[in-house]
Amino acid sequence: MPYQPDLLALHYPGYDVVVPCHDRAHVVADTVESVLAQDHAPTRVIVVDDGSRDDSAAVIRDLAARHRTVEAVLLPRNVGASQARNTGAALSRAEWIAFVDSDDVWLPGAARSLLHPHATAGHDVVVGHFARCEDGGSPGAPECGWDGACIRAGLASGGVIGPSWAVVRRDTVLRVDGFDPSFHNCNDWDFYTRAAAAGARFVRIDACVSLYRTVSGRRLVNDTAIGQRNAARVLAHPFLAPLSPAA
Repeated sequence: MPYQPDLLALHYPGYDVVVPCHDRAHVVADTVESVLAQDHAPTRVIVVDDGSRDDSAAVIRDLAARHRTVEAVLLPRNVGASQARNTGAALSRAEWIAFVDSDDVWLPGAARSLLHPHATAGHDVVVGHFARCEDGGSPGAPECGWDGACIRAGLASGGVIGPSWAVVRRDTVLRVDGFDPSFHNCNDWDFYTRAAAAGARFVRIDACVSLYRTVSGRRLVNDTAIGQRNAARVLAHPFLAPLSPAA
């Protein structure tokens, strides 16, 4: 039988990657390189420096100089991860967007798993698994906070989806006006809740696509008081309120 090319690969949709970065000069190149190494390559990688005080801007400029698909966006002051993601999304043009945090990395094959035609067809958000990597140690077992069943129940139970192991249709991002800048943490949980409320169709795949890394640097997620306030705000959304523990 003559050689037959993988015709299915021709139908993998295009995607842009948005990487928000704040004081991650020591790891942001790892993130970008892991995306560029995908065998289904991104259309563009938009790296947004969020007013970093370290050498992140210089690292990002160097990445853009060395890779034609990398675009550097250097914000003059710190505006937070939500607005940094929104800035990158506004510059995207591909059908799908991946928001990958600057301290996480994509595993080989992540793009093909998340953007497989069987996953994207009829869906607006595709969610994979991730592995925790604490302080440079070995990755843990693959996990995903959402069981793949009712997305409303999943979101009511907590922030079960992370940007680094999901892709979203660009139209969905625009329809819900992106990430809410008033959230300094829980912004991803709020975003996916509003997307689901707007009718976005979610699907979970079994592949582990990302390493969720704990690296040095200040993390707002560790501020318990802020986290509790923002969690209460998300759970008060009408889409979740009937299912939240406080109801």
